Amino acid sequence: MYLILFAIAFAILFALFKLTRVYSQWRDKGVPYIKPIYFLGNFGGNVLRLKSFETLTRECYNAFPNSRYVGLYQFRQPILLIRDPELVKQITIKDFDTFPEHVSVFTMGLEPLLAKNLFNLTGSDWHEVRSTLSPSFTSRKMKVFFTLMAECSDQFINYFKESGDGVQVEVMDAFTRYTNDVIATCAFGITCNSLKNRDNEFYLMGKDASRISGVKMLKFFGYSSCPSIMKLLNIKFFGVDVDAYFRNIIKETLRIRRQEKIERPDMINLLIEAQRNPKNAEHQMTDEDITAQALIFFLAGFDTVASAMTFLAYELAINPDVQRKLHEEICRTSGEVTYETIKSMSYLECVLSESLRLHSNVPFVDRRSTKPYTIEPVDPSEKPVYLEKGTVLWLPTCALHYDERYFPNPKKFDPERFSEENRSKIHQGVYIPFGSGPRACIASRFALLEVKLIVIRLLQNFEIVPNAKTAIPLIPDKTSFNGLPADGVWVTLKPRRVN
Repeated sequence: MYLILFAIAFAILFALFKLTRVYSQWRDKGVPYIKPIYFLGNFGGNVLRLKSFETLTRECYNAFPNSRYVGLYQFRQPILLIRDPELVKQITIKDFDTFPEHVSVFTMGLEPLLAKNLFNLTGSDWHEVRSTLSPSFTSRKMKVFFTLMAECSDQFINYFKESGDGVQVEVMDAFTRYTNDVIATCAFGITCNSLKNRDNEFYLMGKDASRISGVKMLKFFGYSSCPSIMKLLNIKFFGVDVDAYFRNIIKETLRIRRQEKIERPDMINLLIEAQRNPKNAEHQMTDEDITAQALIFFLAGFDTVASAMTFLAYELAINPDVQRKLHEEICRTSGEVTYETIKSMSYLECVLSESLRLHSNVPFVDRRSTKPYTIEPVDPSEKPVYLEKGTVLWLPTCALHYDERYFPNPKKFDPERFSEENRSKIHQGVYIPFGSGPRACIASRFALLEVKLIVIRLLQNFEIVPNAKTAIPLIPDKTSFNGLPADGVWVTLKPRRVN
């Protein structure tokens, strides 16, 4: 009995000793840090659903306003949060060879489709897949995708035109159906019309797969902080049905296209070509690789792009002067909306940029070092900070975008910040809605085009106005990663009179 108690006591003391060593890292390096809570680190407030992840990230950022970096802990994982835009630029661009990776959250043994996607890949595998996918997002390809997007936007507008005058809309739901249809046609070659066919399987599976909140967020943290335990307990991120659905749909698409020799201007076709004519024989693309890249394109575009649309529609509803000015710019564009006319709309670019500043798609962008690195001091109050190989850095998008040193009166929605006159004054390391450097979002041009097109089509046909359900201000759901409220974002689409 005493031996058992001794063993238990010893195990507890040993665990506490290991934790103490982990949690002393930033103190030992002389880095200003926020005192963590054992086991939970600095994000217990999110685990306990007391604060949103975005709120906690900003609090960490603001804790040491005169420092270029802040030490914190995600559970047991030491994180260095970068506050200085010059350092952000240096890490993501100049010293990219030291910080070329995201944290690889998923493993081949547990979630092979997520482990093989572009975001999760590292080293030569990442370079090979990135170079394969890059041609999908050239201007020439964007023009092709634009035609497919336009068909989806017509379906979207026609649906609400048929819904009657002054229809109240929960825009996140509506926009996820639009983004679902765009990805379905541009990446998978599938037609859905998810507003009319509300329970189509592609949409329901996509919604299940893409939402990171509640239990799924805890799983995500488990993968990132305790992968061995997640593997031991065989805890899957996706349900078996979701994994099987996307595997089967790609398998069937590949079978039909090869058998019928079908070529279509979409991502699947590009991946088939890369598989048929590999640039490097050592990186021969398999059918599972194709499935993995199509899946991450879907996951990235389904929820995050819809969130960007939702926040933009909300800001236009509560800022009627901005909406009026944007509508006037759209009206000045004569004839049919084309890829070229969208590119010419400068105020639309300002409005979207400001919305992405005010409402970051993600609270932070991460980088992981592949070799040792030293942050050199820039003033007498600092000393060199040595970072071991494998150190994780966070670039706090949401906090940088709200720093009043770079964006005066940061909570105000002011598109003029991004006018031609003012845009050049914004530091490259401050405004990073899609990340920075070679690992910035590969599909940002696709996403921006998709958002711009639907906003133009909406304002051509409707005025976006608040209603009794519109929350002002928005209060983020503490369990959500995208900063949206639990009850959704409601506006009214009021048909415009035809003069």
